[in-house]
Amino acid sequence: MQKQKQVWLMGAASLTMLAAVSAGLIAAQWKHEAIPFAAFGVVLLLTLVKSRWVVMDFMGLRGKRPGLASALVAWVGFFALAASAKSALALLVG
Repeated sequence: MQKQKQVWLMGAASLTMLAAVSAGLIAAQWKHEAIPFAAFGVVLLLTLVKSRWVVMDFMGLRGKRPGLASALVAWVGFFALAASAKSALALLVG
């Protein structure tokens, strides 16, 4: 059973790294320009997915403490929402 858990953790680690590299490549497409709002949304979505994987798999909260896991993911979601609101406001004000 321990071997299977170790293999799953390595798979989760590779998916997390893949999501991080994908988010970095999306953001790097616009070097010194403002990133489009849609691409910014994709980066924020990947950030939320990565945070959920980290909370559930690497912190070991999958099925153990659902309240704490939800609070940690919500914390990241709050800052993602704040960043998107700041970006949208800057886009509207111009």
